[in-house]
Amino acid sequence: MFAVVVTIEAVSGKEGALIEALEGNAGHSRKEPGCLTWEWSRHIDDDSRFAIYEIYASREAFLEHKESEHFASWVEASAPCIKVKEAGQYNILGRDTRVGLPGA
Repeated sequence: MFAVVVTIEAVSGKEGALIEALEGNAGHSRKEPGCLTWEWSRHIDDDSRFAIYEIYASREAFLEHKESEHFASWVEASAPCIKVKEAGQYNILGRDTRVGLPGA
């Protein structure tokens, strides 16, 4: 399995537009056959900071996600809202078996 972790600092005043873009991407991403989970969070102490956590069946499934129309829409909609973004890609080695992920 393959994970993507993204942290975002929103442009001041653009948090609402970023949330709309996140929800749009989430709705489509969760329907992809290779996407096992797609979650976003807002920092509890700083309303301008967000995190995205995605798990895919494989790196190839993630690469297919990045080629989708909805991913391109996400990039276009979110770009004006993002002040700082960091992303990392990880091979999952220590899986929590208490969590039943479809296809895992």
